Amino acid sequence: MKIFLCPGSAENQKFKRWPTSNFNILSSFFLNNNWEVGIILGPDEIYLEKYFNGHEIIKSPSFKKLANIAHNSNLIICNDSFLLHFFSFFNINVLGLYGPTDPNRTLPLNASKIISSRFSETRPCWGLPNYGNCDDGRCSCLDGLDPKHVYEKALAIINRDNNNF
Repeated sequence: MKIFLCPGSAENQKFKRWPTSNFNILSSFFLNNNWEVGIILGPDEIYLEKYFNGHEIIKSPSFKKLANIAHNSNLIICNDSFLLHFFSFFNINVLGLYGPTDPNRTLPLNASKIISSRFSETRPCWGLPNYGNCDDGRCSCLDGLDPKHVYEKALAIINRDNNNF
């Protein structure tokens, strides 16, 4: 059983990134239950590698490599980013992490979502003057997204898929 985590987003949209510490906690939940966990980093995200010691890290994969990953995974968990949209084309289990943006606007049709529980008067901020300018480039909306809840949602998606056979 294989899970891939995509902790990045374009550098100019890094405010949409769930903290790497939360990805590490999420990873430990899977690893402690005998799942394989891989980390996918795009060219703008290679510097995040240092936060994922001991993990299988796939750096700047080609589209062909990403397609292969899609077909060999049980679930892929992404920030609201290019990879969320890319993987959703493969009709596989994809979970999007949402904080500052509105999944009703940007969630791909074939993806699932989990939304931060933290209230913010400015969320969603898409198209507003403060878009990407909160908390010195780090969005506090994502603080309400707990790794344990993400893990539980991920298991529910996988179990739903397994029960359809």
